[in-house]
Amino acid sequence: MAQPSPYTPGAVAREVPGRNRQLAAIEERLDLLATIGRLVPRIRVDHGPRGVGKTSLLRQVEQRAKAKDADTIWVTAGESSGLVPAIADGAERLVRRWPAKMKERVTEALSHLELKVTGGVPGVASIEAGWSAAGGRRRARGATREFEDLIVATTQASLDRKHSGLVILIDEVQAADPASLRTISYAWQHFQSERRDLPVALFAAGLPESVGVINAAVSNSERFAYRQLKDLTPDAAAVALANPARQLGVGWSADALDAAVRYAAGYPHTVQLIGENAWQHAGFPDSGATIKREHVEAAAADVEEDLRELFTARLSKVTRQVELDFVLAMARLGDGPVRRSTIAAEMGKPTDALGVPRSRLIGAGIITDSSHGYLEFTVPGFAAFVRDVHDLELVEED
Repeated sequence: MAQPSPYTPGAVAREVPGRNRQLAAIEERLDLLATIGRLVPRIRVDHGPRGVGKTSLLRQVEQRAKAKDADTIWVTAGESSGLVPAIADGAERLVRRWPAKMKERVTEALSHLELKVTGGVPGVASIEAGWSAAGGRRRARGATREFEDLIVATTQASLDRKHSGLVILIDEVQAADPASLRTISYAWQHFQSERRDLPVALFAAGLPESVGVINAAVSNSERFAYRQLKDLTPDAAAVALANPARQLGVGWSADALDAAVRYAAGYPHTVQLIGENAWQHAGFPDSGATIKREHVEAAAADVEEDLRELFTARLSKVTRQVELDFVLAMARLGDGPVRRSTIAAEMGKPTDALGVPRSRLIGAGIITDSSHGYLEFTVPGFAAFVRDVHDLELVEED
């Protein structure tokens, strides 16, 4: 009987191989909350380009938190109402079906909380918070204290249910409005000094510019722990390919696995693509079958087509001439990391003129910082695609 593919290109992966170091650190933080009953004092932000598994990692955090009997709130930043109101909405949805007595504190906090984003433009807006109650309107309180009241009430309600605490998860944090980021950071600052025994944690994931967005919005960025997600090592890519098949009783020949790992070049999305297409060319194998090198070679042609569509979509985002010139210069300089100064020289511009196009290209998911002073394309093979489309020749980097 044919077995469906266990690989998940373009979807949240069931597992996150190659992220053992990240998961071990996250597990320790969750234990601080669930086992010891303490605040997780810093907000962890895992960041990296699209396709490296940020959302899959964050979903793993959610699963592990639930396995430790924590309640969770999941939000995706970028809503026009703002991030803090989205978290408030998540709290309301979380407690909606709880017994009335257990959700009473949260319901009261929500009824008193009037959060709105004025101006309606993320990045320009500000949060207003008021405190209302039956019989009249009380003195307005700061947005941070109103938000803290909600988080405390929700966490206490979780404990009343004999659960271990509250974990908030924010995806696409680079799209968060600055006012909400400030509110959250100040709330965590207060929790650190006033509520260290409050079992609550916040984990976030976003694109590389998340670090700059957060640091520009808050004055206490030390409340955040930034962790960069990079491509997979060859060993991790091999595990990502072999394990899902093994769970269905299917193996990979050594040469097939080596070929697939080399082809994917560490990019998690390509790992999933080559795995899924090799599975299809192996005939959706039954338990006991083996994926062979010829299946990988046949799969590569299909993956090339998939990647070409991805590359075309990415390149279509480059609409400004200076950004296109940037991309063309990088492509001419080869397939690996390139020094910013070399890109500037290839473009005939001073290095300090690259700041704006660089930021826009990072935001579009085209390039990423690979190390200090170096940039590279986010997807292996993109440079060759650009050279092919624009009929470019490679030049030697000095």
